Amino acid sequence: MHRPKPRLLIVGFGMAAGRLLQEISLQAPGLFDTSVIGEESQSAYNRILLSPLLAGESDASLLPLHSASWYRSQDIAVHTGDPVIALDTDSRVASTASGACHKWDMLVLATGSRAARLPLPGVDLSGIVSLRTLDDAEAVMARIGSTGQADDDRVRRAVVVGGGVLGLEAACALQNRGVTTTVVHNAGWPMNRQLDSEAGEYLAATLAARNIRFISDAQCKRFVATADGQSVAGLQLGDGELLACELVIMAVGIAPEVSLARQTNLSVARAINVDAWLRSSQHGVFALGECCEIDGEQFGLVAPIYQQAQVLAKVLQRCAESGPDASLTDVEPYTRQSLPTRLKVSGVHVFSAGTLDETGHQTSPSQRSLAWRDKNAGEYRRLWWQGDCLQAAVMFGDVDDSGIYESLIENRAPVQASPQALLNPAGLVPQ
Repeated sequence: MHRPKPRLLIVGFGMAAGRLLQEISLQAPGLFDTSVIGEESQSAYNRILLSPLLAGESDASLLPLHSASWYRSQDIAVHTGDPVIALDTDSRVASTASGACHKWDMLVLATGSRAARLPLPGVDLSGIVSLRTLDDAEAVMARIGSTGQADDDRVRRAVVVGGGVLGLEAACALQNRGVTTTVVHNAGWPMNRQLDSEAGEYLAATLAARNIRFISDAQCKRFVATADGQSVAGLQLGDGELLACELVIMAVGIAPEVSLARQTNLSVARAINVDAWLRSSQHGVFALGECCEIDGEQFGLVAPIYQQAQVLAKVLQRCAESGPDASLTDVEPYTRQSLPTRLKVSGVHVFSAGTLDETGHQTSPSQRSLAWRDKNAGEYRRLWWQGDCLQAAVMFGDVDDSGIYESLIENRAPVQASPQALLNPAGLVPQ
């Protein structure tokens, strides 16, 4: 008797789901009766390209992870623009906003995250947006218009709240489109979670050279409305300064989207609790990406999520073949990664790897550091050691050697070269 294929339902259709489908097609082609449901009207696309798209340096046609014909060739049932609003884990049924019901044998939650918003007076005014989805990016592009558009119809001034990676990418994109842009940040320098203070100074100077005003240690007080009370006209800071603007982009972090999981009996902390094989607290239910956490670790970068997709594809295959209690002893689990940060802005080269504390300094008194700088060229790098091992590296300007540092930090191997030689292979004298 022919055994029916197990029904695999993936809820959420972002980069995590797109990568998982690709891994399944490689590891277990034809094994599942697969359906994927997305809230957005588009199938999975590359969110990393949203800032270049906003800057006019990329094209929307480059965003999709797979073509419609690819999904058809893999017999994947795609449902977009119809979000799941309820899960019944006892009956194993997902209900969508349109009233459709989808049954599953195995469920993967890949619901991602939502952009965080500061709870300030006026935050719901028109013109205050996030840059999280393609719809967000297209809405911003519609507001800023084109350089040939009449000034009265274009956003001329914008404020970006948040001086992390996404905020700076958005600010540079807006400035590139001819919008006068100010960045307000609640720390002493941009990218303070990834850079030490000196690298932050170099980055702030680069922003200023691009006519982007950067306000450090800023406290946002309230958003000011236009005369009709409908749209944003400015942001008032805690010191009383009013930043006039017609557009505000919030870039203050993300929050895992776990509202569906909280409706069920799944274990949820800030995100969905899963083990290193992406299994939730209930048989047959899995989660990956920004909506999950493993031993308290949460995820916002592509590399660990793609590793999770590879692990989960193998786990799903094993469970389909041997049942939900299948042994996974020979399946490599997800392992924590030390990931570098790079700023994706044309002409600005920033690299950071390893761990610095929240003040941008070494995390242990036993660490030592060495720096090299060329202020005229706008180049800087600093390395941190503990014993013979490289712990962290920050680079600004010339980042060609970043792969060396990344490998040494990740492998935690003793460094054979002298600190001076490793710091500056060109032989320049560190200062």
